[in-house]
Amino acid sequence: MERENLAAQEPLARRIGILGGTFNPPHLGHLRIAEQVYREFELDKVIVLPVGIPPHKQQEAVLSAGQREQMCRLFCQEGAFLELCTMELRREGYTYTIDTLRAFHKTLKPGQRIYYIIGTDTLFQLETWKEYEAVLTQDLCTFLCVPRPGDPMHKVEAKLKELKEKYGVKILLSSGEGPDISSTMVREALGRGERVDALVPARVLQFMEAKHVFAGA
Repeated sequence: MERENLAAQEPLARRIGILGGTFNPPHLGHLRIAEQVYREFELDKVIVLPVGIPPHKQQEAVLSAGQREQMCRLFCQEGAFLELCTMELRREGYTYTIDTLRAFHKTLKPGQRIYYIIGTDTLFQLETWKEYEAVLTQDLCTFLCVPRPGDPMHKVEAKLKELKEKYGVKILLSSGEGPDISSTMVREALGRGERVDALVPARVLQFMEAKHVFAGA
């Protein structure tokens, strides 16, 4: 189900996860991360938030907003706790998290809280974000960080401590790991003519095959 306005929801969802990304394409790694944090942190739902024009991926072949929206809509059928938000796809120009968090806050009701889901790769990039000090100090969200397989956890924990001391930001570390799957891996496999059934939800795979996306990537 898609809802553009959080204020329209009944019953009230209090713990709202946000899983942002290019979703180029959405894959089973995204799904397992969403499932992990939904259960572990007792979220009411996880919003799937595909970005519009990502400033950090200007050299990457990104599918159109329309195609990624269709894939994410299919992806959200994988779980009743998943909900699509197209806010960033509709926004003109580059997409920045600070703008999105502020937009969400305008719709929140008392008692609602945003939990922004990131990977450990993003954890080390937070201080490169637009208006990162506002993101980290204005209590716009609680970050949920999901490690990747093979992450040096001593470095992750040291970074969490550093950000806490510098900005007072609250970042919760998941006890689970995200699978070693990436959109790049999926695209490259498709480009080699390999099957990706084990990497992508069946609905999304059917869409990609029907539209011949990433063929020869």
